[in-house]
Amino acid sequence: MTKQVEVAIIGAGLAGLSCAIELQKNKIDFQIFEASDGVGGRVRSDVIDGFTLDRGFQLYNPSYAEGKRLLNYQDLGLKPFTPGVAIRDGKRLRLVVDPFRSRDFRFRLLKDLPGNPFSQLGLVRYFLKYLITSDAQIATTKDISAQTSLTKSGIKGALLEKLFRPFLQGVFLESDLSTSRKFLDVVLKNFLQGIPSVPAKGMQEISNQLAAKLPKEKISLNTKVLSILGNKLITSEGEIEARKIVVATDPTTAISWLNLEPKKMYSVTTWYFKADKSINSIVKAKPILFVDAQKTGPLTNAVVITNAAPSYAPHGEVLVSASAISPNENADLLSVKKHLSHLFGVNTDNWQLIKEYKIKEALPEMTPPFSLVSSNQINKDLFVAGDHRVTSSIQGALLSGTNTATLVKVSLGL
Repeated sequence: MTKQVEVAIIGAGLAGLSCAIELQKNKIDFQIFEASDGVGGRVRSDVIDGFTLDRGFQLYNPSYAEGKRLLNYQDLGLKPFTPGVAIRDGKRLRLVVDPFRSRDFRFRLLKDLPGNPFSQLGLVRYFLKYLITSDAQIATTKDISAQTSLTKSGIKGALLEKLFRPFLQGVFLESDLSTSRKFLDVVLKNFLQGIPSVPAKGMQEISNQLAAKLPKEKISLNTKVLSILGNKLITSEGEIEARKIVVATDPTTAISWLNLEPKKMYSVTTWYFKADKSINSIVKAKPILFVDAQKTGPLTNAVVITNAAPSYAPHGEVLVSASAISPNENADLLSVKKHLSHLFGVNTDNWQLIKEYKIKEALPEMTPPFSLVSSNQINKDLFVAGDHRVTSSIQGALLSGTNTATLVKVSLGL
């Protein structure tokens, strides 16, 4: 017998959950169908031997407008990282932090900031500009690549190669900085307005908190949608007929089902290690992201997670996250540990690998010309939601789900 629902949402990631929350707010019946055993999509965590491991290194920026609206930050117990970066530059360790938001190492900024005075002045101008630039202005600005935008602003030479490229390649998951300047501008503006953090119990708590706003019976886990035939879903548990269908799956699946313009997906691998406590002597046990200015190994970045969130590990234990993007996502363990030793300046021989995560489709590319908002309505009864429709971020996923729910409401004549 075919089951009937008002709105069928395929996927219980952040976009699917935020879409359902908005539908529920407007008293529109829905059902979420999720192929996996849990909610969150790419924003999930595992607990192994008492260590909380996010599925790929992720941070949450509390300045996200949709996050402020949908999440309870106090219940998440957000643990901030130091707003800055530790740059391994050969034998030298440069500590570059926001002097207005961090007391740690602020007096080292002038000494440690790479580049000449002219490029450093370009950096100041660039950031001041985005303190007063609205999102609407960013959206309508002529689009170019992130690298072109930076160099046109005077950020070039050592400042670009030792600070911006090593840092931003971990955000964009690509090292050419071919990503749209619009997304770069959004990212930098968010960094200026909020300090990247993690929930005390892991990134999964963001997904769990959203799901908790919905009745449990409205989320059908372990239910894979095999195909869409008009207003009918063929699932692993039977057929579903819906007045409206929202595809909130991963980008590749959505693109395939809906014949959308193909998008390249960037991959990343994250390794989690149980590290020696001696690492806490590095940078005074502060939670700061480490990058390598000279690219002496496969890693894009690394950080001592427990310096920000001790709750990620059993009492007194140390958890380190290390990530690598293409072409180094398949690096061997020996190379990873060797690079970690160089980055942190400590012996890593005794560090124990807890788990390795290979995220093959971590982020959709956003090359220029790029629109900060794409159409979420395919036809009168079919819709799409996901960060690939807005910006590749948690904010993008949440906003896309909310916007799609509004379109569904209008299409229902409500």
